[in-house]
Amino acid sequence: MHLFYHPGINLLKSFSTGDIHHQLTDVESAHIKVMRLKPGDKVKLTDGIGNFADALLEDANPKKSTVMLTAVTAEPVKPFRLAIAVAPTKNIARYEWFIEKATEIGIDEIIPLYCDHSERERLRVDRLEKVAVSAMKQSLKAWIPKIHEPVSFSDLMLSKNLPDALFMAWIDDNVTLHLKDAYTSGKDVLVLIGPEGDFSKSEVASAKDRGFVPVSLGKSRLRTETAALSACMIVNLLNE
Repeated sequence: MHLFYHPGINLLKSFSTGDIHHQLTDVESAHIKVMRLKPGDKVKLTDGIGNFADALLEDANPKKSTVMLTAVTAEPVKPFRLAIAVAPTKNIARYEWFIEKATEIGIDEIIPLYCDHSERERLRVDRLEKVAVSAMKQSLKAWIPKIHEPVSFSDLMLSKNLPDALFMAWIDDNVTLHLKDAYTSGKDVLVLIGPEGDFSKSEVASAKDRGFVPVSLGKSRLRTETAALSACMIVNLLNE
C-alpha cells in the first residue's frame, strides 16, 4: 500500500473528532497522478508525529487530491530520544545520505553543527527535510526527525535544553571508551560528530566542560557521515 505524508495535522485527533475528509499537499497529489491511482483506491497516510491512517482516495486531482480516513493507529512512543549534532560535509550528497539512512533506522533530531574545521558554511534545511520525508515514506515510518537550523558549536554549548546523556565522538588515541559501553539504554542522548578535520582542541575542551564524554566509535577512521550513522545504529541497537 502506498504511504503519503500529510503534515500539519494530528491524524488521530482529527479522526476521533469526525474530521475524516482531507486534501493532500500539492506534492503528494502529484504522486497520486504518477502512481496512476484512482478514486476508491486504498492509501495509507502518516502525519510524521506517530500516526498512521488508512484511507480511500476520493478525488485523484493531481493538484488537490482528497481522501477519506477509515481508520487511524498510533505508533508507540519510544522510551528514549536520539539527537545527533553533526557537521555538514563538504560534499552535500554525503550529508543527505546520512539524513536518509538515519531516518530509516530511527532518529529524533538532527542538528547541523558548524565547527572550527567545517568546510561547508551554507545548508538548505528545506532540502534536507525533503530527504527525510522521502526516507520516512520509503521505510514506512510514522515519525519524521526534526531537522534544526544550523547552529555554531559555541552556541550549542550554551544551550540549556540538552539531555542528560552527552557524548562527543572524538578521534584520539587516548579515547578508549566506546559509545556502546558509555551509553545506557532508555536515556535521551545527544552525540556530537565533527567535520572532516575533527573537532579543534578548544571545542574538545569546551565540550568536556559542558559535560560531554569523549567516546570512540571503533578502531576504523570513519567519514563524518559514516560516524554519525554508526552512532545512530549503536544507540538504536542498545535500545532494542
